[in-house]
Amino acid sequence: MAVINFILSEVVMKTIWVAVTLYLGSFFSVGYALGDAAGDMRGQRVADDLREQYMDQRMWCTRYSAPGFTCNGIILRVTIPSTAYKFWAPSPTSVSNGGWSYSYLRKDVKFKRTVRYENNGNILHAPLLTPPGKRVANVLCAFPEDGGTFTRPTQEGCGASTKATADSRVCHEQGILTAEQWITKHNKDGLGNLNQCAFNVRDNANEKATQSFEAFVKASGMDKDTFEIQNELRLATWDPLNPKTLPIKALFYLPGGLADAQYDQSDFLNASGDCLPIVQMTLPQTPAEDATFAYVPSDQKCSPSPVAEYIQSATWVERFDPGSGRNEWSLSITPTQYGKEATTDQTDSVLAELQKKYGADPRWKDNDGGGMRRQLVCHYVIARNKTPWNIEPRRKDVSEQVAEASGCNPPF
Repeated sequence: MAVINFILSEVVMKTIWVAVTLYLGSFFSVGYALGDAAGDMRGQRVADDLREQYMDQRMWCTRYSAPGFTCNGIILRVTIPSTAYKFWAPSPTSVSNGGWSYSYLRKDVKFKRTVRYENNGNILHAPLLTPPGKRVANVLCAFPEDGGTFTRPTQEGCGASTKATADSRVCHEQGILTAEQWITKHNKDGLGNLNQCAFNVRDNANEKATQSFEAFVKASGMDKDTFEIQNELRLATWDPLNPKTLPIKALFYLPGGLADAQYDQSDFLNASGDCLPIVQMTLPQTPAEDATFAYVPSDQKCSPSPVAEYIQSATWVERFDPGSGRNEWSLSITPTQYGKEATTDQTDSVLAELQKKYGADPRWKDNDGGGMRRQLVCHYVIARNKTPWNIEPRRKDVSEQVAEASGCNPPF
């Protein structure tokens, strides 16, 4: 943890103390590192993001082959602070298996406690909302309740359990494609978590991954036991040697876990140079309640670090369009350098960031039939270095060839 030492005269010190106190007000707390206002704004924004993602119940994101977890919900993992290992490093067992365990929390995928009732951990960036320069979390499969994956040595922990008393292979291998089918088998097998199957949500499953995710969400709401115990996602492990590049969005704590979260915050800062915000989280204790997320400045031992973005700014402008013969609303976008230089596999992330920031506007939400994505992709092909990028929600979703031939202005 960095400690700021002022070597100043008593008069200057007093002047600065008064100015800082007036400026930060309630954000200052004796006994903690002095954070800056910008850092607290970043931390508050993270808490706001988590609340929005928790409430967002979409089953898919920028396109149907991108399941909901790629842009919404909370992907979290509980940890136990230790000097023997880093919280961001997979265990040797996980490394040999190729997968490790997280949970997924959303308004329609609730649970009241974490594994072993642990009270702190970390939250990942949703894959499509991962900032430039960070690796993207790779979600492999989803169990509606704890899958006992330490007994599942194959398919990165998604495969059959060696302790199962019934068929516990991946769901689609058994012909289980819907929540109703999963519930029927789960009841038949005596509700045993080792007998359950995992829904395949790997990226290469494409549209079937979204169908599997939807079945996972629905099964979580239909099974009476899922609220009592956390669900389980299996993610591909990563190389922990460069923590600065990892997709960790924040640290969290439940009641009693603040000191452990602060330990992790300092440990990550020392290893990466980045300060992760600590978020106070509460889990619902009844199905009618919702999880909550709060950023508390006095919880922090350092000032949360900035993260890179693809979009610098955007504004709605009304322009006459000769194609429609009327004034049309256009989103005028100024990308960052990261946005201009985004590669083909990052364009959905650029769109996801745009949607997160501007997609709730009725001008987008009520008029877009897919044309916004098509126009954005077209700009990357033929107008990458143009600024600003202007895209109109009412334009049709046409083929790439038609979009390019029209100069990224397909018909309305």
